[in-house]
Amino acid sequence: MNRREALAAGAAALGLPWLSSTNSAPTGHQELRIGHEEINDLRATALDLDAIDQRFGGDRLWRSARSHLSWVHHLIDQGSYTDAVGQELQGLAGELTTSLGWFCYDANQQAEARVYFSEALNTAMLAGNATLATRTLSNMARQSVDLGKPREAVRFAQIAQGHAAEWQAPARVSALLAIREAQGYAHMGNEVACSTAIKRAWKHFGRGTSDRDPDWVGFLNEAELTCLEGMCRLDLGQHKRSVRLLERSSALQDIEHSRNRGMCLARLSYAAVQDRDLDRTVAAAQESLRLIQGGMTSTRNRQQLVLVRDSLAPFHKSPEVRHTAELLTANIA
Repeated sequence: MNRREALAAGAAALGLPWLSSTNSAPTGHQELRIGHEEINDLRATALDLDAIDQRFGGDRLWRSARSHLSWVHHLIDQGSYTDAVGQELQGLAGELTTSLGWFCYDANQQAEARVYFSEALNTAMLAGNATLATRTLSNMARQSVDLGKPREAVRFAQIAQGHAAEWQAPARVSALLAIREAQGYAHMGNEVACSTAIKRAWKHFGRGTSDRDPDWVGFLNEAELTCLEGMCRLDLGQHKRSVRLLERSSALQDIEHSRNRGMCLARLSYAAVQDRDLDRTVAAAQESLRLIQGGMTSTRNRQQLVLVRDSLAPFHKSPEVRHTAELLTANIA
């Protein structure tokens, strides 16, 4: 048996059909020899998982990611490979671990997400992998905001910036870390610090993309950064400004980032109802709901729509509002 067949057969045994061939599984003991070709297959699968998350969300994804990570750990423990390949395997395991943490976070498996983020950060520290540390701390900062720990979010974002300096991270990474810091400040109600961080994020973003940009900042297009600023303005209670930003973001976002567009629309709906703009509230909520009905799975998005539904209670005299609340109840509550 060659290396590629062994890799595919082992993946099939762990329930990873995207790595499996149609050949029958081997019998008896087979040496798992791992080379750069197999690494490329494993990495491509990890990238596919991240792409699926961007379009459909993490609710149905984290279990598959966990199986893929288990297989990578099995290869690390039982496979035969060179030192160079071993380093690639360890790096890939770290990237998969932080991705798995993100999928769990999106699926509202918050305790599990914290465990995976901590594991990924430990891996990064032990390996001296500043890139992995940067990505993981960015993820942790975003989660901390949702957990109501904004000071922790700011601290994670600032520590991530220190690690980013170690590998001279490109501008897109700096933009992401700045907006993560801004989100923490916004949740704290610190408008001055938040606005300063937002300006820094847009300044870095304006420097454009680079061939050094890691795959995990690919989601940070103009639509997403506009949405994240809109979320900051919403947390600061600047509802009209938030509505303008979130509406612009939803119009800009592409189909490959449908999960993010759905989240933006749900935030837009909530911001609009705070501004007592019921027509915009209803339109945004129904469009976000259509994305869920079309297959997008994200517990974060559903939770945001529950907030929208609850905020509509004072306006139930409006038939359209009442109908929208009933739709939300039937589909997400």
